[in-house]
Amino acid sequence: MNHIRGAAIAAPRHMTMPHSRNLTVARLMTSILTNTSAMSALSTIRLIGARLDDESQRLSSGLRVKTAADNAAYWSISTTMRSDVKAMGAVTDSIGLAMGIVDTAYAAMETVRQSFVEIRNLAITASDMPKPGMRDIVKPAFSLDPEYAKSDVYKIDVRIQQLQDQARGAMLAASFAGVNLLYHEKNEPVKASQQVFSFVIGYADGKVQTMDVSAMDTLLLNDDFGSYPTSYPGEYNPEKTLFDGSDIIDAPGTFTPAAIYWFNMPLSNPVTGDPEAYPVSPTYILQSIENHVVRHDSDRQGLYSNLVANIDKKIEQLTSNMAYVGSVQSALNTYDELNKKAIETATKGIGRLVDADMAVTSVKLRALEAQQQLAIQALGIANSEPRRILELFR
Repeated sequence: MNHIRGAAIAAPRHMTMPHSRNLTVARLMTSILTNTSAMSALSTIRLIGARLDDESQRLSSGLRVKTAADNAAYWSISTTMRSDVKAMGAVTDSIGLAMGIVDTAYAAMETVRQSFVEIRNLAITASDMPKPGMRDIVKPAFSLDPEYAKSDVYKIDVRIQQLQDQARGAMLAASFAGVNLLYHEKNEPVKASQQVFSFVIGYADGKVQTMDVSAMDTLLLNDDFGSYPTSYPGEYNPEKTLFDGSDIIDAPGTFTPAAIYWFNMPLSNPVTGDPEAYPVSPTYILQSIENHVVRHDSDRQGLYSNLVANIDKKIEQLTSNMAYVGSVQSALNTYDELNKKAIETATKGIGRLVDADMAVTSVKLRALEAQQQLAIQALGIANSEPRRILELFR
């Protein structure tokens, strides 16, 4: 029994240990021509490198859908939306231009209104002054009477003329980007009654939206109003604006009304005979009133009262025109806000479709960089296997 306990038990020759068999198989699978481990590691590095390039581009561009290859549907939608946003940006510029035109017109209207308010007040002052003398009862139109020029009423008349010139200057200068809502020049290609100002206010469904403003709703002076034939100064003329031609003032005490001119008057062309408008300055408004009193023995106070009432109607109509222009201003402001909100909404929509989440992209980039480093180390280990084979032949 003791002999048996001390004897070494030998393993059968046909039996081998499991680890020895695995080592033999591993050695049999090792090749000096094809390093499969290195090829696998290299393939992993290439894959990680491609993904790393994608994430780097997303991080640098801020886009996760940059081309149609990234996501054809999102790219197509975002491209269309970007085009719409550019169109809406152009609309914003157009609305800004329209606002400049309308704001300029409104400011000029305010100047004209203030001028005529002062003209009315001066007419009231002149009505209480002594009646001036008049050398020529029947005088040429718009010529200064020397006797009248000595009176205090004439001094007021001069001031009124200055205010008229100020108002006319404001109307002629109310031009912005070549558009004037208050003044229509002579011989323009389109008549004032047919002229329409179109302002771009929006863009939707591939169509440009506009707001139309009729020229006759804003014009104050039309130097082409005489192109429409009329047989009498007070007759209806579709081309006549607020301050064109003559104003007929009823004169108490006589059947002959007085006529005054602010800026222009209709005359016949000496060659063609066609009616045309001609600018006149100075017009001597108060001299026309005083001359009518002397010539027709009309009631001076009554005539002045009717003159003041006529100017009040002018101011009232001008105020109405200003209210209309103000409503256009308000509408343009509203359209501008709507367009800006549409741009903001569309831009956010584009961002949701194609923008990259920078936080997520940054994390992915860090993870891929770590994976790349590990893959490089694995490749180094795989490349070291052939050197182990060489050691067996030493």
